[in-house]
This record gives sequence, C-alpha cells and structure tokens, in this order.
Amino acid sequence: MMKAIQIEKIFYVGIVLLFSGCVKKYKRTTKVCNNRLYMEVYNVNPAGVDAAFLTDSVNFRIYLGKFDNEHENFNCYCNGDTVFIRKLASIDTSKVRQVVSKTTYSLKELTKSK
Repeated sequence: MMKAIQIEKIFYVGIVLLFSGCVKKYKRTTKVCNNRLYMEVYNVNPAGVDAAFLTDSVNFRIYLGKFDNEHENFNCYCNGDTVFIRKLASIDTSKVRQVVSKTTYSLKELTKSK
C-alpha cells in the first residue's frame, strides 16, 4: 500500500513539473522592417520549442508558428507595404537552412483589420 502512495505522489509531481515547464515564457523581441514591426519570441516547451509572433505593438499581433530553435527559425522582411515571412529549417545533415514555408501580409490590411 505504501509503494502505491509513493508512486502516486511521484506521478503527480511529474505532471506538475511537465505542465509548469510548458508555460509560455518571453525570450526576446527583434525589430524588423525598418523598425516598424517586431518579432516576439516565447519559449513554449523546455525541449527548445519556441513560438513567434509578428506585431506592430499597437494594431495587430499575429501568431507565426512554433519552431525548434536548434534547427528552425523565422525570417521577416518588407518590400513596400508587403511583409514576407519565411520559415527556414535544416532538412538534412548539411545544417544549411532552406525555406520550408512562405507567408505574405499587407501592412495596410493588418492595421485595418486589427
């Protein structure tokens, strides 16, 4: 009976540690597009998974996605009113990052739609 109680306590402690490690924690903010926009990065998993958001700090905040910070990242750049977002990843042993997805946004539309 005593072993069952100890195992149950260990199980609950493990669950608490697991969920407390998965809380979103702020990591950094990077300026993009001539300082008009910012990419915010949060750690969402203790195994090195981060989440990225694009924001102008006033009108909008867009979730870009999760990424394994060891092998992936997001790259943002602007051309006029258009914001280009690329997800880059190392897909082979060369560790050269390649574009795996692309998204574009209009700054006017983002600001208007909030």
